[in-house]
Amino acid sequence: MADPTPPDTLGTAGAALWERILADVQDGWELDERELHLLESACHVRDQIDTLDGSVAEDGPLITGTRGAPTVHPGLQEARQLRLVELRLLRSLQLADPAANDTPATTRARKAANARWHPGDGALRQVT
Repeated sequence: MADPTPPDTLGTAGAALWERILADVQDGWELDERELHLLESACHVRDQIDTLDGSVAEDGPLITGTRGAPTVHPGLQEARQLRLVELRLLRSLQLADPAANDTPATTRARKAANARWHPGDGALRQVT
């Protein structure tokens, strides 16, 4: 099946993210409707980040506040928050190797196990 085309509602940055993510999906692996929704949401967030970054680039990182004093551009904080949202959405895709027959549940279980254990000196030890 051919890769789905980016939704018409995406801007340039969002459509570019869509293409990059789908280019990384391994052959034989397709995104289901839930994953496509998460990807589309992440791409809309990317467009918002791009708009805010443009505003900060145009205005500068410091702007004049209501009392005339320099203050940090509000777009910086909002873009930072949106980057966290974008990251969470992209992590939620849980893309895995189709040959491994991974399900979202096994992927979550593996992540949980990896969070408790890590390799050290050739042996596994619990992180406390």
